[in-house]
Amino acid sequence: MEIQRTLGSDIAMVFDECPPHDAPAKEQRLAVERTIRWAKECREQPRADGQLVFGICQGGVNPALREECAKAIVPLNFDGYAIGGVSVGEPEPEMMKAVELAEPHLPAHKPRYAMGLGTPAQLVELVARGVDMFDCVLPTRIARNGTAMTRTGNVNIKAGFNKADFGPIEEGCECFACRHHTRAYLRHLLNVNEILGLRMLSVHNSHMIIKVMTDIRAHLAAGTFGEFRREFIANYTPSKKVLSARAAALLER
Repeated sequence: MEIQRTLGSDIAMVFDECPPHDAPAKEQRLAVERTIRWAKECREQPRADGQLVFGICQGGVNPALREECAKAIVPLNFDGYAIGGVSVGEPEPEMMKAVELAEPHLPAHKPRYAMGLGTPAQLVELVARGVDMFDCVLPTRIARNGTAMTRTGNVNIKAGFNKADFGPIEEGCECFACRHHTRAYLRHLLNVNEILGLRMLSVHNSHMIIKVMTDIRAHLAAGTFGEFRREFIANYTPSKKVLSARAAALLER
């Protein structure tokens, strides 16, 4: 807490214990007990000016532990509440289950934050489950491997099918990379280890995630989020190779 206070972070997180998703029940219980104890101690520490402090709910996919942890953390009156213990190697259905178990016990009038998530489709699905905030290294991490995010799934820009594709990473995207560079040029940069390629994919991926969240907020305000969610998930394929129309046409020749 002192480190976060010194850094002056806008939101400081309490100290918690996040066991592996397949940890034994006894280990999960001990982690919850420590998390609750540490939350109480962290709550009493001084803050930087204007700094908010969020509590963290643990408990894995154990309904009783999730409820117990939330009911102990919420009365401490934190500024917001994080759902911890997700994206730690568990299958996606278990991740969603953990969120579903914790969310009903966290106050709706305060921010609810899913730690370490996620893909564009996960963001949409988690908002549908009552989550407000996210953080994740994924946009820049996969950019360093030559992967670009699109609204229909990830695309490997290093792949040969982009060699003669002189269009943007994603049609209709307004990011700097899509407005100024082609897939073919970005592929060249990546394949000769030119750092600009990684930077441009990072710019695109970050822009894409921000745009998805902007669209989510707009549809929530308009009352059309359900339709947006169905369409987005139907069109999104996480692991499928995404070809632009130009690349598909080239491959057919």
